[in-house]
Amino acid sequence: MAPSDTRIAAIAAEQFHAHGITSTGVDTVSRAAGISKRTLYERFGSKDALIAAAYDTLDGPVFEMFTGPAEATADDPPAQIDRLFAQLEVMVALPEFRGCPFANASSELADPSHPAHAVVRRHKERLRRWIRARARAAGATDPEGLSRRLMVVFAGGQAQALVLRSVQPATDARAAARALVDAAVADSTADDGRTA
Repeated sequence: MAPSDTRIAAIAAEQFHAHGITSTGVDTVSRAAGISKRTLYERFGSKDALIAAAYDTLDGPVFEMFTGPAEATADDPPAQIDRLFAQLEVMVALPEFRGCPFANASSELADPSHPAHAVVRRHKERLRRWIRARARAAGATDPEGLSRRLMVVFAGGQAQALVLRSVQPATDARAAARALVDAAVADSTADDGRTA
């Protein structure tokens, strides 16, 4: 039975993340998927379309990998944000950690019109909206701004953990996130007091 397009794209995502997009040819992906190169092109049309499909298959699993534990183990919005960053500490400690697959793809694909860039932006925006919803529920004075700042902290923790091969940047990112959330919520409380 031939693998589905989704399965082929998922195999391609594994290969791209493990070895790099440029270094991974369609021959490698077709061999890993157990199909011919011709079949691969018939299914996806081009390597660029395969790349976009590959990262699209990662969107849900990567999002759930971080947000799932936060939603399952924490019951209030600030704690859920903190748990998101705690999960970052867990992920960067894994021996197979190779950085954010979406950031890696974005940096490797120089052409800004490449279809995979839209997939990357959609994934990052999805996570930012998740953070923004919790920032708003926590009563942050500027949930939009707080979500942007927390995304920078999150991405920085991931990148530095990869560069330094250390969990410490993720731990520092978690501390910075706590400080940002605490300050935003405290400002909101202060504003309420002034307007009461």
